[in-house]
Amino acid sequence: MGKPFHSELEQVWETYDWALHQQVDEIRSDLLHNIKKPLYIVGSGGSLSVCHHIAALYQSNGMMAKAVTPLELYYSRHALRDSNVLFVSASGKNTDILFGYKVAIAYEPNKIYSICMKRNTPLSKLATKVSISKHFDFNLPSGKDGFLATNSLIAFFTLSNRIFSGTHQKVSFNSFEFQQDVDHFLEQVSSDHTFLVLHAGWGTSVAVDIESKLAEAALGNVLIADWRNFGHGRHHWFDKRGGTSAIISITTPQEKQLADKTLALLPKGISVLHITTDIEGPSASIELLIKTFYFVEKLGTLQGIDPGRPGVPEYGRKLYHLSYQKLYNVNDQTLKKTAITRKADVQSFDALTPIEQTYWSNAYDAFVRKLQDANFGAAIFDYDGTLCSASNRFIGVDEKIASGLNIILEKGFIIGIATGRGKSAREDLQKAIDEKFWPRVLVGYYNCGEIGLLSDNTLPDKKKVANQSLIYIYEQLKLYKFPFEIFPELKANQLVIEIKDKSQWAKVRQSIIQLVIRLDVPNIQILESSHSMDIIDQAETNKLNIVEYCLTLAKKHGLMPEVICFGDKGKWPGNDHQLLSTCYSLSVDEVTALTDSCWNLSQASIKNTDAMLGYMSALKFSEKYFQIQL
Repeated sequence: MGKPFHSELEQVWETYDWALHQQVDEIRSDLLHNIKKPLYIVGSGGSLSVCHHIAALYQSNGMMAKAVTPLELYYSRHALRDSNVLFVSASGKNTDILFGYKVAIAYEPNKIYSICMKRNTPLSKLATKVSISKHFDFNLPSGKDGFLATNSLIAFFTLSNRIFSGTHQKVSFNSFEFQQDVDHFLEQVSSDHTFLVLHAGWGTSVAVDIESKLAEAALGNVLIADWRNFGHGRHHWFDKRGGTSAIISITTPQEKQLADKTLALLPKGISVLHITTDIEGPSASIELLIKTFYFVEKLGTLQGIDPGRPGVPEYGRKLYHLSYQKLYNVNDQTLKKTAITRKADVQSFDALTPIEQTYWSNAYDAFVRKLQDANFGAAIFDYDGTLCSASNRFIGVDEKIASGLNIILEKGFIIGIATGRGKSAREDLQKAIDEKFWPRVLVGYYNCGEIGLLSDNTLPDKKKVANQSLIYIYEQLKLYKFPFEIFPELKANQLVIEIKDKSQWAKVRQSIIQLVIRLDVPNIQILESSHSMDIIDQAETNKLNIVEYCLTLAKKHGLMPEVICFGDKGKWPGNDHQLLSTCYSLSVDEVTALTDSCWNLSQASIKNTDAMLGYMSALKFSEKYFQIQL
């Protein structure tokens, strides 16, 4: 199996050049947009060294990151909810990476990312099944690695540098000179030598990879330590086993002085291979990594082993393909536990005390029973994030959602749409909903400051003058100097605030809120949607306004006078917190801590329009009412 290691090494520079020219803007924007959350980077075998490199890159941007194997991720599962998870896999199909991905789905992190060096993998197919995932794949020109990860690592390291640092220093060095150094070093060691790899900083991931390669291809005993941890007892190895031990010194300019001082204190006669670079920053890792490949190739020659195809015993294949997922029951995270975890705002159901578990279990049972016993004549929906996904914001209602709305209307029931938008929402809804149903669709524009039938093209009224309170806040926002430019837009009963670069929203959000609060304007409320902030005059604007309109229209058509409400931002300052305070209300994302309303009963890691489709599929229709059976 595998390829000759030498043939893989010949492709390394071509792979490097390829990776320098791949498009990474989308993945960079997405990952950096969510960088305020801790990150778990998950990989197996050779990919684990990539995980360590990404962890260093992520932490250089100011946030905690940890490289873990899929099994380690399982044991960290109770810490995932407030974190992001990134899966790194060349082939996207091994048992462990798929197991880890299923663990992440069950425990609902903030976001799940995955990167593969091959298209249409089992991992990419798994990613399509959940809402919180974002998968990125590349078509590595060198194809599948041999037994050891090589070209895929160069591609991952290079792409990661460009994603997280934005810049990249071109790598080049005289490989002939370095190989001569390796030859000289290997003349001083025997086939049973132990190699102690000393590292720090951008060399750490490279040290991890040396350990991986030497162990996986049975090329030599290897120990790794950073330059200072080496001084805490690990140096004693040379006192007892120095005759069959050598050092591999990995340094960038930042570690050089520490490395020189450390090595100067060791007894004379210890063989040292210096793997160095003059590059400062993350690009140093790539030069160091390529140099280690040359070392691995020559060490393989010394051992009489081709690192690319060392030969795998039958039990080794069985170990690699070992089916163990049933030993770790990911499926114990039931819908009930998932819903309670969201509602109680804890890392996992197991984090609750027995008393709390009983309290929330009883509350869940009571709400579900009440919900499923109710008979509805109307349904009210938030628009953005509920009926219209963020990716379709400028396109309109998602096609499958539109179909679901038309089915409800075809059965004879009433629909209400409560949106922070104006005319654009009406135009999008008129495209999505069959015209014959428009007289049974009510739309509440600008957070229900204006309400009317979908068939009424005079709404919203653009001539309506904004009240003085909103004008005053608008003027103050225009005067204030924010770190990034904001775009306030004044409506009649609403002030909409957006920012051009969405990734910078967190840097201005608190400043806007605190400025508005400081102005101390009466009847003002701050709300947030999936893409903007709304400041409303509560005297005339409230999403609950649409409830009575829908009840009246339902009675007019002889339907049961009860409504069910759906939204995504149920937790204040989310703009659905009033709408989802009603007796029968379900969220497709954020929930409140109150037990009698605003539960999220969607499957794990399913949210927004995907969750809404799940709710729609649970609707059961009768002549005068419909029910929801989850």
